[in-house]
Amino acid sequence: MGVSFLGLINNFESYLGFISSDNPLFRAVSIFIVFLSIAFVIRLFFTHFLYRLVKQTKTQIDDDIIKLAKGPVLFLIIVFGLYLSGRSLNWHNSIIAYNNLFVTIVSLLLFWLIYNVVIIVAHGLRESLKGKSIVLFDKKFFPFFEKTLKIIFAIVFLFYLFTIWKIDITPLLASAGIAGLAIAFAAKESISNVFGGISLFLDKTYEIGDFIIIDDKDRGEVVDIGLRSTKIKTRDEELVSVPNSIMANSKVINESGFVPRLRVRLDLNVAYDSNLDKVEKTLLDLAKRLDYIETKPEPRVRFREFADYSINLQFLFWVKKAVYKGRYKHFVIKEVHKEFIKKGIAFPYPTQEIYLKKK
Repeated sequence: MGVSFLGLINNFESYLGFISSDNPLFRAVSIFIVFLSIAFVIRLFFTHFLYRLVKQTKTQIDDDIIKLAKGPVLFLIIVFGLYLSGRSLNWHNSIIAYNNLFVTIVSLLLFWLIYNVVIIVAHGLRESLKGKSIVLFDKKFFPFFEKTLKIIFAIVFLFYLFTIWKIDITPLLASAGIAGLAIAFAAKESISNVFGGISLFLDKTYEIGDFIIIDDKDRGEVVDIGLRSTKIKTRDEELVSVPNSIMANSKVINESGFVPRLRVRLDLNVAYDSNLDKVEKTLLDLAKRLDYIETKPEPRVRFREFADYSINLQFLFWVKKAVYKGRYKHFVIKEVHKEFIKKGIAFPYPTQEIYLKKK
């Protein structure tokens, strides 16, 4: 590809024969101005023609591709003009690896552009095929696909760089056996994290946006699932990064579950002389008035035990999303406190009676 690039450049330089001058600097500046003019025309072409053209289509994919391509295309034209200007000043003969550096920059830009176009197309197809059970576009698998594709493009580009700079990788391949063992031993934790991530994707344990609890300790929203780790944003706005190998071997409670609601358990206790039917009715009537409590499944009241100073019970209700668990529990406690005071239902507290026996 590097040779074909240079062959194309040599052919293109012949078309710039109209810019003739005995002064190399004047010729270099003139060539750069020509390419700036071309870039300006291409910019107008994008803005006044292509943007309007793609807006008439039903899909969003072509709109996103055109918006993505505009900047790199203009940058490529300017880099091309700078390179040809340098050649007119004989930089390609006086500066070591001048040609290879140009080919590297162009290749990097093209690889980046192709990768992002592929991702845009994949996202567009995912949206258009929403609702269909295609593994590639599954919420849990798609982030893994994106990261894997990025790694593949990086590896291919790296090997292409070896070709451009004529780096012989045969000795590296010959010693790959020993190096592979050394690398595998040194990177065993990373490898276990990658396989842990794969097992999490296959098990469909959680996805981005779910609220999870790890080993009954850390609770938060899953914001990123990577090849090495899973990132969780806690309710304190802290970002916790947990290696996938640990996630794969931990007890993970997915509060988002299979349905978009979460049951909240509110522990209460009332005095022994309370009317339990009245307590139950008060709580259920309160649940009907609070619009953030789900009506299906219906809220429940369950009396649990006779404790030392009280009768303990649980008020069970469902909220729409796991993210609202703490907030709505806060609101419900305030409302329950108001209702109990209004209805004369007493909250017991530890008491102790002391009897003194006269001698």
